[in-house]
Amino acid sequence: MKVTKVQLAYATLSLWAGIAVAQPPSGALVRDGWVTVFPREFPGAINNPLKGFRAYKERGYGLLVRRYIGWNELEVSADDTVDRIIAYTNKITTIKGKRFEDLNVKLVPRVYLDWEGRPGRQYWPADLHTFDYDSPAFHERLRAFVAKLGQAWDEDPRIFAVQMGLIGYFGEHHHPAPTAQQRRLLAEAFKKAFKNKPVLVRHNDPEFMEAGFGIYYDTFGTLTREPPFGPKSQFPWQATYIYRDIWKHAPIEGEVEYNWQKREGSKPTETFGFTPNETLTVPAYRRYMIDKIRRYHVSYLGWISGYDDSDSNVLAGAAELQKAFGYRFVLESVTYPLTVQPAESLVVKFSVRNTGSAPFYLDWPVAVALLDPTSRKPLWMAPLEGVDIRRWMPGEDWDSEAFVYRRPAQTFVEEGRARLPQTIPNGEYIVALAILDRQGGMMPSVRFAIENYFRGGWHPLGYIGVGCQPREVALGNVTFDSPAFDETLHYKVPEKFLAVKEPPVPKVTPVTPWQPDPRIELINPWRYWTLNSGDREVKTIDKEIHYDGPVDGPAGRRVIRVTGDFGPWATLNYLFQSGVVFAAGRYQLAFLARGTPDQIVDVELTVQGRPTLKVAQIPVRSQWQEYTLEFDIKDELKEEIGLRFRLPRNVKGTFDLTHTRLKRVN
Repeated sequence: MKVTKVQLAYATLSLWAGIAVAQPPSGALVRDGWVTVFPREFPGAINNPLKGFRAYKERGYGLLVRRYIGWNELEVSADDTVDRIIAYTNKITTIKGKRFEDLNVKLVPRVYLDWEGRPGRQYWPADLHTFDYDSPAFHERLRAFVAKLGQAWDEDPRIFAVQMGLIGYFGEHHHPAPTAQQRRLLAEAFKKAFKNKPVLVRHNDPEFMEAGFGIYYDTFGTLTREPPFGPKSQFPWQATYIYRDIWKHAPIEGEVEYNWQKREGSKPTETFGFTPNETLTVPAYRRYMIDKIRRYHVSYLGWISGYDDSDSNVLAGAAELQKAFGYRFVLESVTYPLTVQPAESLVVKFSVRNTGSAPFYLDWPVAVALLDPTSRKPLWMAPLEGVDIRRWMPGEDWDSEAFVYRRPAQTFVEEGRARLPQTIPNGEYIVALAILDRQGGMMPSVRFAIENYFRGGWHPLGYIGVGCQPREVALGNVTFDSPAFDETLHYKVPEKFLAVKEPPVPKVTPVTPWQPDPRIELINPWRYWTLNSGDREVKTIDKEIHYDGPVDGPAGRRVIRVTGDFGPWATLNYLFQSGVVFAAGRYQLAFLARGTPDQIVDVELTVQGRPTLKVAQIPVRSQWQEYTLEFDIKDELKEEIGLRFRLPRNVKGTFDLTHTRLKRVN
């Protein structure tokens, strides 16, 4: 074919000199025994794995599934084995009778213990006390359990990433939030257990950010949580001003919280509407969501994934978001030798640009193949040594008004090689590239955003001769397939996982479940207490658990210690479990306390977080002192009842609390 000066200059500069310049018109050229191909960019969205919408869609975009999993579904007791986790994974990785691997779908699991404190929605192993997040026994089990998760999931190709979960309502690290001690334990345990999978957490706590973890954010795009006026403790503010590069190390994902749009200040008609279909069909809503995806370098989102994929207008909007989500690799040029000999190294040079919003986080190889020109099937394939797709970064510093990155995505120039076998027959072949699922049997999976595509995952580029000169170079009249959807793509799960069956239930010595009895005790001695600093933006105090109390109790000599700068509004709080009712009558509260001396602590009952009854004001002493307080409740309390210790105002110091008991005395 005729070679233009523009193409010749581009090939020379971009590949041999390593300088990126503007892409010339599509075509190919031959120079000094090298073939350079300039594929056209595929203009549409591609249903690629590990990005996009967090739900499987038969007719739309979505190859990720998140599953909530109760701890006791994976481990009945401390003596349980990893096989139970693997067997359970085998059970949940199906959709309508089809295996995840056959659908090219990946799983993002989150293990949790508590669903909003509701009766019947607790998932603690039988040998642990429900709601006991603070004991050494729980911490020991936590570390061992995370190690088991790593053994089960870190090499399982069905797993993309792991949401940390475990602590608090829904595993979202609130009610309670993990203490500094727990954060250190979790960061160490997950980093040790997962060498191959990204770990995601709910909040930007420093221990988790230092570990290189990603984020799952549960109110994505909500206006009242966006900077500069949104809370500084939440991901949008943290990602804007503190941890600006976390997306470079692990994925950012979350859910678009449509219920939040009904709250005051959310301004749904100025943001993203009330439903996934609205977001995807109204241009202004769609632009708002793409703006946030680009700004925060988001790989995928849930809830919005509930869109109707049978509606063509909705699907067209979903395609726009799909192009913005995660990675999008555009091959700008590829160079390979016109001819090569058996047993020689085949060198492939290419330039690629990531026009998406995020990197690719797994170590998946780029492979080269020689395809049979007739069947289009690979007769030989091998990974290219020296290529790491995790380096292909997108643009940075998003400009919402111009709707572009101020630092556009750069072109990466790569050179890889793979040695041909001695036994490969001489002849003409089609050179093709693909990105393979490393753990999934080295099967083609990720598609480049170019028109050169054959169903099955390979991108054909041109002809090459093995032991001879090819009669032609350009693919000529070859018809390409669309890379947008390819239901033939799949991966393989090693038999060592699939062969695992659910093991017998180990012998369990269960703990005795604690039940409230107004005549005996209303405070669960194993249940956690939460610390509220009074300022969501600044954490100047922390809760610690010690075991040096002056008296023995059901939970041992456990002491709750608050240390730091209390500020004007710090409180230590106990929330009575769901179903507890305080009938009218007289009650007795007893506890031991000590702390920074000559300070006053207010003790009060709350309902739905609001003060309802002031029980007493107590002076704090430096030595342990026992307090016995009696008070009357005139009208029955039965909804989200709490006990609150309002700590000394504007004091730097400590407050210790232990052996807290409460019962009705008449």
